[in-house]
Amino acid sequence: MDVFSHWLWGMALTRGKVSWKVSGPMGVLPDLMAFIPSSIYGLIYGIERVEVDTAITSDLPVAWSIYQWTHSLTIVLILFLTAWYVLKSKEHENPKYMAWMFVLPWFFHILMDIPGHTIDFFPTPFLHPFSDFMFDGVRWSTWWFSWPQVIILGSVWWYILKKEKNQSIEEIAETAALA
Repeated sequence: MDVFSHWLWGMALTRGKVSWKVSGPMGVLPDLMAFIPSSIYGLIYGIERVEVDTAITSDLPVAWSIYQWTHSLTIVLILFLTAWYVLKSKEHENPKYMAWMFVLPWFFHILMDIPGHTIDFFPTPFLHPFSDFMFDGVRWSTWWFSWPQVIILGSVWWYILKKEKNQSIEEIAETAALA
């Protein structure tokens, strides 16, 4: 899935519970942590940029080395347990729930990538390092895969914004009635 969609899904899933300044980045970090260092490495060593439409995973070895970890549910579990521990030590009223909200965009990123990547180009190693099992999906850029996702994402945001607008109108009406 494209980075913009990952960002918007992360924000939608945690809307009203976690700041967009956290949820948006958490939705894209699995990709950014793999591809930014790979791009910097390529620039430093003069490696030609690969054409994404024809590339295979082995064309980007640095990215693949990092990607295996950033797209592993093991990392999500470690992040969750760390966040839970930190929030619990700060005596947050609901540390387990907030830790889940913190990692949910990252978790959802992995779930969306499992069917959206082929075996040839960055299959999602969601069980890494315990298993090499990966699902052979379709490229996320394939129109019949990406367009429904964009339509669903747009519908989710339409619903969220409409619901928030209606809540605001109700709050204004209640305030006016009390005055």
